[in-house]
Order: sequence, then C-alpha cells, then structure tokens
Amino acid sequence: MRASRRRTAVAIVIAAAVLASAAVIAVVALPPSDEPGRVAAAPRATLTPEAPVVSVRDAALIDLRSGEPLVLDGVNWPGFEYACIQGRGHDDGGAEPAAVHAMLDWGVTAVRVPLNEQCWAENRPADAFGTAAGYRAAVDAWVTALTDAGLVVILDLHWSAPDGELADGLRAMPSAASIPFWSSVAETYRKHRAVVFDLFNEPASIYDADDRLVFELDWRCWAEGGCTPPVEALGEPLGGGTYPAVGMTELLGAVRGAGAPQPAILGGIDYANDLRGWLDAAPDDGQLIAGAHLYPDQRCADETCWNAELAPLAEQVPLLVSEFGQSDGGDDHLRRAFAWSRENADGALAWAWWRIEAGGDEQDARFALVEGDDFAPRSPSGTALRELLGG
Repeated sequence: MRASRRRTAVAIVIAAAVLASAAVIAVVALPPSDEPGRVAAAPRATLTPEAPVVSVRDAALIDLRSGEPLVLDGVNWPGFEYACIQGRGHDDGGAEPAAVHAMLDWGVTAVRVPLNEQCWAENRPADAFGTAAGYRAAVDAWVTALTDAGLVVILDLHWSAPDGELADGLRAMPSAASIPFWSSVAETYRKHRAVVFDLFNEPASIYDADDRLVFELDWRCWAEGGCTPPVEALGEPLGGGTYPAVGMTELLGAVRGAGAPQPAILGGIDYANDLRGWLDAAPDDGQLIAGAHLYPDQRCADETCWNAELAPLAEQVPLLVSEFGQSDGGDDHLRRAFAWSRENADGALAWAWWRIEAGGDEQDARFALVEGDDFAPRSPSGTALRELLGG
C-alpha cells in the first residue's frame, strides 16, 4: 500500500504570477539511482522552473528538485482534442488565469490536457480550425500558464486517425500518423521537465452495433502494433475498413528519439481499464507510468478488482489513475476511486474540467466539474472532488 507515500508527498510550489512568468532555465541534478545496473542520467535543464521535475524512481514518482515523493492529483482539461477539428476554435475556452487560480484553490497539482494529432500537424484536414502554428501556440500558452503556477502538465494523445480519416474521435489504437506527432510534441517539450507524456488515451477492442466483437486488442499488438483495427472512431458505424496499428514501443521510441527524458504514461487495454498484462508487455524503459481509467460502467470498477489487479502492479511501477469520474448524478464511485488511489496510486485525475453555465444540464456536461465564470465547483462531482482534494 502507498499510504505512507501519500502522507509525505511534498507540496507544490505555487508561482505568484500565473501568466506572466518568464521562462528561466534551472539546472537540476539527478540523485543517484538505487536500481542495480542503471546509471543515473546526467543533469538536465528545465524550462519549467516553478513546477516539479517529474521522474520515476523504482515504483514511485519523485520531484527531482528535492527527491521527495510526488503525487499527481487533479483534473482533465478537455477542449484541444475536439474543438479545432470541429472547425470552431483551437479549444473550447476556459484557458484563462481564473481557471488556474481555481485549480490551485482546489488543491490540484496536475492537469491532463488531451490533444488532437491532426490539429498539431502541418498537413491538417480542411475541417480543422486555423493553422498548426496557431494550435501549437494555444497549447503552449496553456501549458505555460499551468506550469508557471507550479502544476504538472500531462499531454495526452486523445484523438487520432490513420491517413485518409478525420481525427474526430477515439480510435482503438494509434496509427503511423501518431509517430511524427509524438516526435514533434516531444521535441517541443523535451526540456519542460514538468511535462509528462500520455502516449495513447484508451487502447481498446471494438464491438459492432449488435455487441459482436469485430476487433480484439491483445497485449502483443498493444506493445508492438501490427494488428488491424477498424478505421472508424469508437462508437461510429463500421464500414469494414482497417488500418495497421502502431504499438506503444514505437510511440515511446519517437519520444526518446526526440531527446525527451520525461516519464511516459502507458494506459492499459479495454479503455485503459485492464492492466493485467502491462508488466510483461511494456517496453524496457526506466521512466514509465502505468495509466488506469476507472469508471463505474467498466469491468474493473470496484475495490475488489482494483486490489486484485492494480495494487500489485503499483508495487512494481508508478500507477496513475489518469481518468476517473461519474456521470449518473451521484458521487459515490468518484469518492471511492479517489480514496483507493490515495492509498495505492501516485495520483488521480478526474474527468473533466468542463465549464458550463450555472444550473446547466447539457448531456455533454454530465461529467462537468465546474460552472460559471468563476469556475465554481458543480454538484455533485465538482463539489465532491474539491472536498477530496482539500480545497
């Protein structure tokens, strides 16, 4: 169990000026590694000096500035994965100082930011809003605002598509187009040591409209690719077309090939809910985090399963609950998932920091944590999360 790690986690340093901090290079020496046969990395610079320098040591996350355990508790901030590709802007708004101040007030220490690989790319589809340069600048401004405030940022490949298709939803696995995406993102942020990379949101098997299995994702393909998922985004009618999937090993190679040393999150199969084969399949790399998604309608959705499947893994590698939430009008699952993570994992990030109008009940906002211009916590999920975070 990780209760002692949780209780001793170091507090995040909060920058006084959220948006106006200048990028300063601060050299951080890496402490020696206790792992046999592994040589400690050379000292590196960070362009995010106000935020932690995130690193994996044994089965824990640490802040290399102090060597103390690091806990990544916070939220997912959607918008960059879909607004651009739907032609209405780079994101859906909310990337402003008031949002950062609200996150700090809640006790957030990390923010996961979903991205769209076609919005980032120069050869973007006609449907996309603006330019690649504009999209990248908008992402960078938000990353800067968050890290200047002392927060860790997780950049997540959320929406992707093979050549000839529109990145307008979740795919079962990455394609060859995801390799240049990660090469570019990693090159851009390789010296931002408060930035962590989540290589692919939710690897998954695919069922048709009659609930028949049409594509089964196994751990070999998860790691090495080569299987052929449907070209359609998850939930769309299937037309019979497929594409060759790329595995986590190749995506990680793109990140490391760009010179980025930061930890990389690898979510499990079955929408990142099944991590039973993770240890055997994961690439050989000393800076990996196992990513789990915990929702009430998934197979592994209670403490019995989490203790049986996830807790043993968390004794071997850092485990991050990179998504959890509840949309049925209650907060019991959210509270239980967060409490379990506090004892067993290295952090938990709720879905999602959507802002809607006060009192709004739009279907798309069932997971919304905040409402109104002041980002007030929205009941029940937002009020529960703020209480759990201690804000």
